[in-house]
Amino acid sequence: MSNLWTCLETLADSNHVAAEWARLAGEQFSPLRSAYLRDTPKRAVVIPCPHGCGCEHEISERKNGSLVALCRCEPCSCDDFTVTAEQATLLELNTAKLGRAIAKAFDCDARTATLPLPLTWQIGAKFSNGVPVLLTIQNNRESFRRVVAELSARQRQRFILFAPTSLLLDAASRELLETAKAGFFDLESNLNISEKGNLTAKTSPGKLFQAFAPDSEEPDGDDVVRVAWGLLERLDDGKEPSVMRVFKLYGKQEKTAEQVAVACGCSKGTVINRLAAITKKTGLKPADLRRLSAHIGKVESELESSPAKHIHRRALVHDNKEQDDESG
Repeated sequence: MSNLWTCLETLADSNHVAAEWARLAGEQFSPLRSAYLRDTPKRAVVIPCPHGCGCEHEISERKNGSLVALCRCEPCSCDDFTVTAEQATLLELNTAKLGRAIAKAFDCDARTATLPLPLTWQIGAKFSNGVPVLLTIQNNRESFRRVVAELSARQRQRFILFAPTSLLLDAASRELLETAKAGFFDLESNLNISEKGNLTAKTSPGKLFQAFAPDSEEPDGDDVVRVAWGLLERLDDGKEPSVMRVFKLYGKQEKTAEQVAVACGCSKGTVINRLAAITKKTGLKPADLRRLSAHIGKVESELESSPAKHIHRRALVHDNKEQDDESG
């Protein structure tokens, strides 16, 4: 889908003519152009063919100073066309203005800094504890993962990271962010843009970033999984697929409900029922299982290691009463 945010991830690392920005931004080009793109003193060498054939025309200057876009295909298949100076001007993203607008939309304190990473900046801070709010614009998963890895290593506290979309967030990047106790939010899902380019948050910033407030204590992911693991071992009733197997396939391996059903040789409805049972017993929703995927794998390895084999797993939920009953 063409929109402002996917356009930024594709084009923000270099300058392009208006026609190229418009092709990828679609209906949101007008607010993008008026609010966040600015002219550069440079003129493009080529310009996209207006006939939609996918080729580019070379921009040449006539003797009278006017510009013409010449088809250089072999054989030549498109007509040449006149280009105005405005159409030939290269446009760049005004990252400072975009950063200020994003920070304002999410009620962040003004605090900007350029980081030693490509297309990555601090655009503000949140709450009285000054949680850094960062923006990165990358165009492939590998570069996004490198940025996340460096930010996770450099930051001495939790941080909030924005990116235009969530398309580049893979399991490896998610694990790095979870280890750093950082939060990731994509702008596409969390911001509205007006016809004039004004940005507004779709959800109250206080609610959206509640986990980062100074009075919020987020439980350790490993501890959450340990408790859930103990509860689910008690829940197994011998029926297939077991809740523990669904827990691992859906959470640790991040399979969809359909994929879990195929792996277990059951219906999707059965998997959904098992997920509902997991939620009822542990309070963890399916989205939480995805978020805790790295912790599930870690705890499983921990429990299956030699020292962990001697741990009474039911003690993970600290149910002293049941322990007393069993010992009697």
